[in-house]
Amino acid sequence: MSELAILGGTPARGPRPWPAWPQYDEATEQQLVAALRSRRWALSWPSDGSPSRERRFAEAFARYNQVPHCVSVDHGSSALVVALEALDIGPGDEVIVPVMTWVAPVSAVLRVGALPVVVDVDPETGCMTPEALRAAVSDRTKAAIVVHLAASVADVDGIRAAVDWAGIKLIEDCAQAHGARWRGRHVGTFGELGAFSFQVGKVLAGGEGGAVITSDPELYRRAQQLRADSRRYPDEQVPEGGNELVEAGEVMGGNYCMSELTAGVLLDQLSRLDAQHEHREKMALELERGLVELGDFGAIPLPEGADRRSIYEYGIRFRPGAFGDVPVERVAEAVTAELGMDVWPPDLPLHRSVMLHPHTKRRFAPVWTEDGRRRALGRDYPGAERYRETTLLFHHKALLGEPADMADLVAAVRKVRDGHERLR
Repeated sequence: MSELAILGGTPARGPRPWPAWPQYDEATEQQLVAALRSRRWALSWPSDGSPSRERRFAEAFARYNQVPHCVSVDHGSSALVVALEALDIGPGDEVIVPVMTWVAPVSAVLRVGALPVVVDVDPETGCMTPEALRAAVSDRTKAAIVVHLAASVADVDGIRAAVDWAGIKLIEDCAQAHGARWRGRHVGTFGELGAFSFQVGKVLAGGEGGAVITSDPELYRRAQQLRADSRRYPDEQVPEGGNELVEAGEVMGGNYCMSELTAGVLLDQLSRLDAQHEHREKMALELERGLVELGDFGAIPLPEGADRRSIYEYGIRFRPGAFGDVPVERVAEAVTAELGMDVWPPDLPLHRSVMLHPHTKRRFAPVWTEDGRRRALGRDYPGAERYRETTLLFHHKALLGEPADMADLVAAVRKVRDGHERLR
């Protein structure tokens, strides 16, 4: 075996480029230029007599998810805030969130004045478990945010049963799960609301952007106003020079509107999404055949009810001890050096993350008291720790490659496994 690349050896993969992301072509450019030349760069600008791109994208994304309603917003983090406020979550309330996620769900709960109660996850999928949710419920719990993480889906049946048992609301954070399905239905449709991100790295990318979907017409009416300074779409068609937002004032909102330029890009990208899903899935199965042959490796599993995954970060799971006692961070560095492509462990669980520091903002002081902190984080997280220490992740763009690329991934993992003792 040749020396590991991280130690100066020849990499397992030659100097071939990996697929680029985001993907675009002349059709994408035409959409963007059309939005630019319209001079209507924002939903709040006078109409040219046709529906805004923002509204057209919202309607298209609702159809994609097979729900009646969607509200576009400027960021995925805003989508979570709008979803929480649509449910009237606020001071004195608690919201259950998983410990294995980006900081945005916890930040959103804090931003509406509520207390995030952070619970453990399944050690194989990294997703919140029904058991952890049930154990965290109190008489102040008003909702739970379930995150469909990386390349898997939470146990939707169990989570839905748990929130129904508790008499609380459910928000699905689908920032990493566009198009994933559970028993034939898109994720994001099982909660009262589903929240999405269209940040540049996501499988549906608009640079920045987000959306909230729902089947509830009253939540939809509230969500429109919450993201547009108490304004909503008019009930009638807007003439040229008219305004596609009317002042409703039924609930006080903020300004989280998606720009017309972003909506134009997303209208193009949405039309490509399912074909990209199909290609990623084909390559993922190719990769998994190679990983199985290694003996100690496999994919992040899907629960039985999940009949389509959406791969945002592909997760290679490995048996504890497969790399001896070498820390997962060092293993990731070594595999990265072999591939010329970033590979990383999952983010630190929130209870160990430097991004969760509510004490640094005065606005969170009323909720982030000593008692509040204990209630939020006062539990053990063995599932999250196990998941993080036995998972390697890489970006979904690699799965837009070819079988030879998957063979390189397997070869790199094999080489690092066989030479891991040199990493100490």
